[in-house]
Amino acid sequence: MAEKKGCWLPLEANPDVMNKYAAKLGMNMSYQFHDVFGLDDELLGLVPQPCVAILLLFPINQKLKKYEEQETERIHKEGQICSDEVFFIKQTIGNACGTIGMLHALGNCQEQLTFGSL
Repeated sequence: MAEKKGCWLPLEANPDVMNKYAAKLGMNMSYQFHDVFGLDDELLGLVPQPCVAILLLFPINQKLKKYEEQETERIHKEGQICSDEVFFIKQTIGNACGTIGMLHALGNCQEQLTFGSL
């Protein structure tokens, strides 16, 4: 993994904070961020529909880092084809994962979401 340069204050994993941030980015608030309390059918039933993106927060541990290194090596050897329709930016700043996750969600849902002037 590339070394991250600089460090941001992390974006709080809180739907209210994310909704305010998205509104400041110019997003039409007909869609909003909500908490997902679990992945079983009952709890997923509480998620407002339609749902166009999910942000997943999870801890990074040594097992995940090792897997990432193996995948990076495999991709360098075999190559990787990624659709031009996928919006992706690489996180290079520490603590920016919430912001980058939000930008990925918003960038990959441009057909469903409308934005005003940024």
